[in-house]
Amino acid sequence: MKNISILTPAKINLTLQVLKRRPDNYHEIYTIFQKITLFDEIEITKGSPSFHLEFISSENIPLEKNLVFKAYQLFKNTFEIKDEVSIKVKKNIPIGAGLGGGSSNASGTLQGLAELFEINPKSLFNLARNLGADVPFFLSPYSSAIGEGIGDILTPYPSFPAWYVLIYPGFKVETKWAYESLNLKKPKKPLYYSQNIPPWYQPQGLINDFKNLIFERFPKLKKYENFLKDLGAIATGLSGTGSTIFGVFENKPDFFKLNRVKILEKDGKIFIVKNLS
Repeated sequence: MKNISILTPAKINLTLQVLKRRPDNYHEIYTIFQKITLFDEIEITKGSPSFHLEFISSENIPLEKNLVFKAYQLFKNTFEIKDEVSIKVKKNIPIGAGLGGGSSNASGTLQGLAELFEINPKSLFNLARNLGADVPFFLSPYSSAIGEGIGDILTPYPSFPAWYVLIYPGFKVETKWAYESLNLKKPKKPLYYSQNIPPWYQPQGLINDFKNLIFERFPKLKKYENFLKDLGAIATGLSGTGSTIFGVFENKPDFFKLNRVKILEKDGKIFIVKNLS
C-alpha cells in the first residue's frame, strides 16, 4: 500500500466586502485571503480493501456530510478510479470558525489523491470550484490572494510579514445566517486595496462587512477585540463571517500575556501564527 501525508493550512480573510447577491443566491465578494501557519494533517493510503474515513477531532464530524468525503467522491467519479483509499484527518483548525479548515481539507484531499493516482494537478481546479468558493484558493500556489467573484477568481497579493493572534471563542457562526442577515439591498463597488503596503496600514483599514452584525449578536467578541488592542495589535479583524477574531502584530506576542484571555472564555482556543510564505 502507498500513502501520502499532507499539511493543510488555515486562512484568514484580512478583508471581506460583500458586493451583490447573484441570481444563484451566491454573493459576489472582494476579499484578501491569507494562508497561515495553523494546519490540519491528512494521511491518505492507497490500496485499502474498502473506503475508510476517520477524523481525529474533539468535535463530532458527520462522515458523509463533510468536504473531505465530497472531494473523494468527486475525484473518484471524475477520473473513474477503481481502487479504494483510507483517509485519516487530524483536526487542529476549529470547525465553523471562519478559518477555512473544511475547504483546506478538501483541497488537500484532491492534491493527495492526484499524486497517488498520477492525475495532472491542473485538472483539479474545476473540481475545487464545485466543492466550495474557498477551495480554489487553497489549491492555488498563492500564500495570499485577492478573491473576487464568489471568491474563486484569484489575483496574487503580497504576503506581508506579520504575526497574528487568533481567538476562537468556542462557538460557530452559521455562514448562511450571516449572509441572509446582512440583508444587502443593492449592489456596491468595493474599496480596493493597494499591493504596495500592508492592508492594515491602508486608510480604509481591515474592512469586514459582517463585523457589526456579528458583534451585535455576539458581544463577547468585542471584548476579545479590545483585549487584542490592549495587547498592542496594529489592527484587528474578523475572519470570514466569524467567529474567529484576529489581531495583527509586527513581532511575535508574548504568550504569557495571552493567558489573561483564558479567564474570558471556557471552550475557546488561542493560536499564535504567522503568514505562510
